[in-house]
Amino acid sequence: MTDLNGHLRILVLTAWTGVFSVHSIATAQDVANPGFTPASRNSDSPELASTPDQATSVAPPSPAQMRMLGMLQQKVASNPNHSDSWRTLGRLQKALGDVDSSIESNRKALELDPFNAAAHFDLGQLLHGLSRPEAARSHLTEVLKIAPSSSYADQVRAMGIETPTPALAQLAAPTSSATAAEPSAMDWMTSDPANVAQASELPIPPNFAGVPTQTVGYEIQTFDGSDDLENRLRQLESEAESPTSPFRIFLETGLLYNTNVTLTPISRDLAQDEQASFQWFASPDLDWKLIRRENSRAGLMFRGYFTANESQFQEFNLASFQPGAFAERDFLFGGNEVIGRMEYVFSNDFFDGNQVGDRHAGTASFTVIRPDLNAWYGYTTIAQSNFEDDGVTPTQTSLDGTTLTFGASHFKRTNWEALPMVALGTDLEYANTKGDDYRYLSINLHGSTDWQISNRWKFTPTWGVGYRNYPDFTDPIGRDEIFWRVHGKLSYQLTEQLSVSAVAGHDRFASDNEDFDTERSEVGFLIGFKR
Repeated sequence: MTDLNGHLRILVLTAWTGVFSVHSIATAQDVANPGFTPASRNSDSPELASTPDQATSVAPPSPAQMRMLGMLQQKVASNPNHSDSWRTLGRLQKALGDVDSSIESNRKALELDPFNAAAHFDLGQLLHGLSRPEAARSHLTEVLKIAPSSSYADQVRAMGIETPTPALAQLAAPTSSATAAEPSAMDWMTSDPANVAQASELPIPPNFAGVPTQTVGYEIQTFDGSDDLENRLRQLESEAESPTSPFRIFLETGLLYNTNVTLTPISRDLAQDEQASFQWFASPDLDWKLIRRENSRAGLMFRGYFTANESQFQEFNLASFQPGAFAERDFLFGGNEVIGRMEYVFSNDFFDGNQVGDRHAGTASFTVIRPDLNAWYGYTTIAQSNFEDDGVTPTQTSLDGTTLTFGASHFKRTNWEALPMVALGTDLEYANTKGDDYRYLSINLHGSTDWQISNRWKFTPTWGVGYRNYPDFTDPIGRDEIFWRVHGKLSYQLTEQLSVSAVAGHDRFASDNEDFDTERSEVGFLIGFKR
């Protein structure tokens, strides 16, 4: 998997080499100005930018940089409210030596998003290079508050700056702005280095406590289609074991240690400021067959996913209520038994008791069971999502929209007693969101096996890998991502209905855009009940 990530990243970096050899951009007027004198300040260095005494000249901008200049100038002109575009512009302006314009671009980035850790980092380096260490420290300290586990924060600590009291920020959004009587830090940041404020003149940074979390429409739990496959497997097993029972009950609950509770499937961004916590969770899956005929069934169902974290992370306590209804019918086709099923699910999601969004989803599926007991499962889902918060610029940040998913899986019976079945599936998904930054195309592969160690012991490894393309993402640095996961579950069957399990797993989201590159690990113990 590491090789796959590396190859894809090399392809992306190769395509950008000719047009983006540094991280930010100077204006064409500055480059053409005879008085323009570039200085060497590399924003990627772990050290602070060089001071004026250490400045050295660099080669004039290349034609490739000029082409990129024109592209990003057009970018900020057509979309002036995108913070990261201004930050990217400021980075290359700094690399080319245009300090005044770089300060102005980073100031604009922070006006649009006071929680842009990268912009605080870049501005801190600029101020240090201008021999304003106190003002620089003010912004570098903000990096530690906003994204304490990011690579920027690691560089700040390497500079000898201490970590302040942790604060949530990566998933937070400002709820209020400074009043006219209380000047903000942005009022003191200008393109004139002589007017840059000392740290003592800057107001207290915004308080992140109590800021509501924003949300995005990822699937609950595994981020790919394997949950649909697991749900269908449980339904088939229950129907085979208790064909006359009107109820099907499945419940898993337990305690996990989660290294990144901010990474939830309904959070707006894949947070890079990882936060570890013990986490209780419960996942019910219930069916009630109100109508039952010889070859058909219909009724109500309820699914959900609920978590409770340690008190300092309670704003990430997730409650997803998913009531619905279903109807299915059996028939024969070419010697195979076919089960057609229609279901509707209404999802209502909450963070710490505050509603964040809802979704209407309709699924049509079929299961083909061959005489040799090998089976195929296929489904199509259409979902309409509506979120309470559309972000600062809805045409860019809104997650409302329609998602279309197609999936197919194969259950293969083996001749091995220890490995009775292997499952493999694939999913294609298109999310047509109102906001450009969250519109994507995705392909996923996932699989699982059951290793029957003894009559009571069973080990179930599961895996998934996928690629997500965001064709309309508005930042010059794309957020396309490769995601993969590996999980294992060791179960002991106490009784016919009750089991206990130990679980462990890792999820990875790899992207060239640092704002969306993250991961998490989980380990814990579960109790399972089925009837």
